[in-house]
Amino acid sequence: MNLEADLKTILVPVDFSPFSDLAVDYALHLAQAFDAQVRLLHAAVLFQEDASDQQRLQAYTQWVAEQEKKIFGQMSARKMLGISRGARIQTEVVRGVSAGNAILDYVESHPVDLVVMGSHGRTGLSHLLQGSVAEKIVRLAPVPVLTVHRSVKSFQLQRILVPIDFSVYCQRALEHAFCLCEKFEARITILHVVEQDVHPSVYAGDVHSVFEVDPALKKQIIDNMQAFVSDWGTESRVEEYVVLEGKAHKQIVDFAAANHMDLIVISTHGLSGLDYFLLGSTTEKVVRWAACPVLTVKRFESNF
Repeated sequence: MNLEADLKTILVPVDFSPFSDLAVDYALHLAQAFDAQVRLLHAAVLFQEDASDQQRLQAYTQWVAEQEKKIFGQMSARKMLGISRGARIQTEVVRGVSAGNAILDYVESHPVDLVVMGSHGRTGLSHLLQGSVAEKIVRLAPVPVLTVHRSVKSFQLQRILVPIDFSVYCQRALEHAFCLCEKFEARITILHVVEQDVHPSVYAGDVHSVFEVDPALKKQIIDNMQAFVSDWGTESRVEEYVVLEGKAHKQIVDFAAANHMDLIVISTHGLSGLDYFLLGSTTEKVVRWAACPVLTVKRFESNF
């Protein structure tokens, strides 16, 4: 999918916490830039009831209906905010046995091109929420997902970090990053992390880095990075090429924080070819620990 041409509908799951309201703000900025529609979605989570206990089930169903009236009121307030900012915005409430499944079902059955969601919900337990909702959406949604961390104060998009591993799967991440750069006049930093361990046999020589073993390696990697990027975007937007050594997810998160990045754009599929294993070892950890928003891009996207 071409971001410029095909980003038509942005879905924002909301739970009325300050963190989901921040996601709404991000979605409104993107919608304005791309002339897209915003859909606010609240998943009313249902507890499993014994269908044979009709009296109990009827009372519970009535309680859910009353709660949904309150929900529609809260959704209307957010819709009016979007309209006041010139957005085309819709609101929907769906029922489901879990928020994650309800969101995924909606994405599968409606024309959604991007999901924007906060990474911290009503419970105040960010890691628990990420494990049960945000990380599930990142892993299973067939479209890109932008997660906005609770530490973000306001929308900002001037510096974008794109980690690459030279696989075909990070090409989409580059495409999306360059498109965002054009829309928001941002700058890109391209990062590659070398995870190659130094063999113990060299320790006697007090060598602890692969770059000490091969001093020319870093320049070779940067040359390859420049060649790789030039095939997929406007290189003039690249501010810096960076090569680091260590655990990929830690280096990505630490570099983004130290250099005040506004967004990380990362693919969910790397050299291994195993989506879930890569996601668990790198991308999902970046989503979990990065202080800035993270846009995760699928290797195969149904729309985006």
